[in-house]
Amino acid sequence: MNVMKCSIIFFDIFKLNKFNNIMKQEEEDAIKVLVVIFLISFSIFLSSIYKIQLKGYTFYQHFFYLPIVLSSFWWGRKGILTAIFLAAFTITMALFSNQPKDIFSSIVRASMFVIVASLVSILSEEKTKALEKEREFKMKAAHFFFNPIAIAEGFIELAMEKANEEIKKDLETAKNAIERIKKVVKNVVERGEIKE
Repeated sequence: MNVMKCSIIFFDIFKLNKFNNIMKQEEEDAIKVLVVIFLISFSIFLSSIYKIQLKGYTFYQHFFYLPIVLSSFWWGRKGILTAIFLAAFTITMALFSNQPKDIFSSIVRASMFVIVASLVSILSEEKTKALEKEREFKMKAAHFFFNPIAIAEGFIELAMEKANEEIKKDLETAKNAIERIKKVVKNVVERGEIKE
């Protein structure tokens, strides 16, 4: 009976965490999209104004790296599309200037956008794989810990029914120790922390 209760509690915690994570993920994704759209718009706005007003002064193009890095970090290889879009915009702006020097430097800058986006996306995907391995390890660890704990609890419950008062005190101490172990395992699985 106790084994079943422990398994049900663990399963309920897992389902609740999964549902909460899905809801949080949807909110985070919407915010990320809005941030990237704002940064791209702001970068294009700066580029347009400074290209018209301050010809030859190109500090504003460093703002392009913000949406490039963020989108590549958040979405991996899909984020490279942001770099390609901003690279095409940079080259298009240079083509309108009709100066070969601007066109060449824009092509080099556009290439750097794509290279930076590619590197960040590779690092982001490696980070995601590492986090997935960590999550998988936690779930396996929880499974391997909770099963013996549930079995021990069940046997302690059975022994308490048949034991005299003196032995019941010892069994109660063992039961409390098992509860402490369950708390530690739960914290490891949920938070990655080893504590009660």
